[in-house]
Amino acid sequence: MKKILLAGAVAAIFGMTGCTTVESTQKFNAVSLGDGTEKAVCQTYVKMSALYFCGLPIVSGSTRGDGCCTAFRYNLNNENIIYLLTKEAKSKGASRLINVSVSEDNDYSYLIFQVRSIQASGTGVCSRDAAVRQAAKEFDNAQ
Repeated sequence: MKKILLAGAVAAIFGMTGCTTVESTQKFNAVSLGDGTEKAVCQTYVKMSALYFCGLPIVSGSTRGDGCCTAFRYNLNNENIIYLLTKEAKSKGASRLINVSVSEDNDYSYLIFQVRSIQASGTGVCSRDAAVRQAAKEFDNAQ
């Protein structure tokens, strides 16, 4: 009976662990977020969660993208979260990120289980020169 309860608790905690979330928007309601030389192209948010058992990672978010998980790997660090943030911003056409914010939280602990998460957000901007180079590259590649 104790094994069944423990397995149920692990399954419940595992189900509450969100792994990796990547969200991005390109709607700014006509509010300019850039300056005269740059234009905001996206606002991006990334969250990566992990479930730990006695300090060892059981399941954690993956650097592959939205909704992905990995088992028994420590992926919860600044390098991975910034990688996902820049990857998403670049896919939306940004040449650099501004106003980047990273925070790490200990979401909750239950006996020997712990769920932690790290979040990052930033505004992707594109300079006029970068937009011209990208348009020229797309024009040259079109056949």
